[in-house]
Amino acid sequence: MAGAYYDIHENTRIKGSFARKIRFPDIRQLYDVSRGNPDLKTEKSDNYELGIEQKLPWNTKASVTGFIIDVEDYIEYVETVSDRFVNFSEYRFKGVELVAENRYVKNLLLRAGYSYTHTEDKSPNTDRDELQYRPKHVLTVEGAYSFNFGLSAYMSVMHVADQVFYSRTTPVEKRELDDYTLVNLKLDQALLKNRLKLYVGVDNLFDEDYEESYGFPREGMFIYGGLTVSL
Repeated sequence: MAGAYYDIHENTRIKGSFARKIRFPDIRQLYDVSRGNPDLKTEKSDNYELGIEQKLPWNTKASVTGFIIDVEDYIEYVETVSDRFVNFSEYRFKGVELVAENRYVKNLLLRAGYSYTHTEDKSPNTDRDELQYRPKHVLTVEGAYSFNFGLSAYMSVMHVADQVFYSRTTPVEKRELDDYTLVNLKLDQALLKNRLKLYVGVDNLFDEDYEESYGFPREGMFIYGGLTVSL
C-alpha cells in the first residue's frame, strides 16, 4: 500500500493512495457442504483513491474522494451460476464519497455522508452488466451529543437506493430491490468514573420493511440494552 498527501493551503489537503489487496477464500467458501468450492482461487484487487479535504468556517470540514477498484477472481455465491461459491474473472467498482462534519456546538457532532457506486461485471461471456446487492446511492446523517453528567445520545438515518438482483432461473433477468430508510437511536450513561456504562438502543425505529437480499427480509424494530464494566 502507498499513499501521499499535499497541503496546497493550510485549510486544503489533496490525498491519494494505491493498495494491492488479496483475499483468500475462507473455510466456509471452500468446504461448506452445500455451497463450498475447493477450487476457489485467491481474490486480488487494485484500489485507487484520490480526494480533497477542506476545512470550513464554524469548525466544519468536508471531503470528496473518488475511487476505482479493479478485482480479479472475485469470490461470490450466486444461485444462477452453480449454487456454490465461484470466482468471477473481473469486476470494477468506481464512485465517489462525500463527507461533511461539524463540531461548532460544544459536545455536539453532526455528520452527513453520501456515496455513489457504479459496478461493472467485465468477465468474458457474462450475462450480467453490474453486481447485485450493491446500492448505487447511500445517504447517511448522524448526530451525537454528550452531556456533562455522562449521558451520550446518538441518532443515525440511512437511506439506501437503487440496487438490483438477478433471477435464480435462466434466462437471467435483472430486477430492482425496494429503496429503504433506517433510523437508529442509542443512549449511553457512564457511571463510577466511566468504569460502568449502561446503554439502550433501538435499531430500525420505524419498523421499516426491507431486504438486503431478495427473499430474505431483515428484522423489524429491534430494542436492546446492556452494560459494560472496565476494571
